[in-house]
Amino acid sequence: MSSDNFTVQVGNLTNDPELRFTNTGTAVANFGLAVTTRVKDPDGAWRDGETHFFRVNVWRDQAENVVPGRAPGSPEVVPVGVRG
Repeated sequence: MSSDNFTVQVGNLTNDPELRFTNTGTAVANFGLAVTTRVKDPDGAWRDGETHFFRVNVWRDQAENVVPGRAPGSPEVVPVGVRG
């Protein structure tokens, strides 16, 4: 039986997105994403936690749409779906 998992990562780009095309013409873009977690202290105050770094590959329309106008430091929302 297969299962679908879905998450959304919100962070900042760490490098310029690179748009390429496969031999069959399918668009693929690669970029780095830095995601800083928010942590609630025992006194109820929020603070920045650890920063996690991801290497992201997006395909097809999403790849072509992520590249224009994006630069390091730009905020980005990346939906991630995993089918297992």
